[in-house]
Amino acid sequence: MAVDDDESIRELLIEAVAAKSAHTIKVASSGPEAIRMLARENDPFDCFLLDIQMPIMDGITLCSKIRKTKGYARKPILMLTAMSQKKYIDAAFTAGATDFITKPFDFLELFTRINVADKLAGEQARVIEGTSEMSALKRDLMTHTAHSLNEPVELSGITQVVGYVAFENYLMQLSRASLLRSSVFAIKIAGVERLFDSVSHISFRQMLSDIASETMSVLAENDAMATYRGNGMFLVMVPKIGAFSHTRFEVELNSRLDYVPSLHVDDQNVKICVGEPVSMRSLTRAGAMFSLQKAGANAEQRAKNQKEILSLLRRTARVHRRSGFQSEMERRAYEVLLQDALREENTLPDAKAYG
Repeated sequence: MAVDDDESIRELLIEAVAAKSAHTIKVASSGPEAIRMLARENDPFDCFLLDIQMPIMDGITLCSKIRKTKGYARKPILMLTAMSQKKYIDAAFTAGATDFITKPFDFLELFTRINVADKLAGEQARVIEGTSEMSALKRDLMTHTAHSLNEPVELSGITQVVGYVAFENYLMQLSRASLLRSSVFAIKIAGVERLFDSVSHISFRQMLSDIASETMSVLAENDAMATYRGNGMFLVMVPKIGAFSHTRFEVELNSRLDYVPSLHVDDQNVKICVGEPVSMRSLTRAGAMFSLQKAGANAEQRAKNQKEILSLLRRTARVHRRSGFQSEMERRAYEVLLQDALREENTLPDAKAYG
């Protein structure tokens, strides 16, 4: 379905799709008309092309409504619009957009993006093909809860937390000025391998959702965008990061996580490590991906350093063999490390903690 209030754009899309692809396209001139089409269509739509600036209902609102419609929570939605300002890009991806294409657009690029969306739709169709309604629901539940540790997981329902593919697409849509002012940092769950093996997939997903929710709560005033990349790693892009202190942020976030029930496992609190931020200095996809990799490596190194110190503390506990000493040291080790980090930060000039 293509939704655009410009008749010439609708006609152009109809002609182009008929001439260049095997897809069937239906068009709507407004958001309300699109909602009515969704309600009466027996054959579900596989992909959406939405304009943003439309009367009555804009494309971002329409995107959000489509996401809330049964059966369309994960269908590809491509924003096809002349609105290239960052506030529109942020709002579109926050509402659930999969990709963002600016007008005037190149048809080769458009059909490349549609073909990617077509593959996604095909995978979803194979999940439910030939099954009863109850079987489809059961398979859908298993598909969206069972996953490997390394697999990116899409966490829905959290403002400004998007899927990894959408996160990459979001970065590539930012203007040069916005990108150069932005930084990315990574959050790593400490001991994630052991944690993943000790809880169910549903419990692990709940942990990821709670960590993401608390992360965005701490960064509420920073216009951040985040994603879960897999292997216990979150990536967070923050514009105008200024005097952001990753160690202070780590202390604040861990303090909040101590009170989240899902993050208490085997009488211990799940802890996170925050890597040093990396400036986004490239407009190329390869350059942006390098920055993401570097941010991830920073968090991995911080987690490794803290793991080594925890290991040393455990060995010390075994030598002393004091009653309760080992468990107490393991419980407090992370707090000691964070306090040391804070002392280092206090040697710097005072600045607003999160930019």
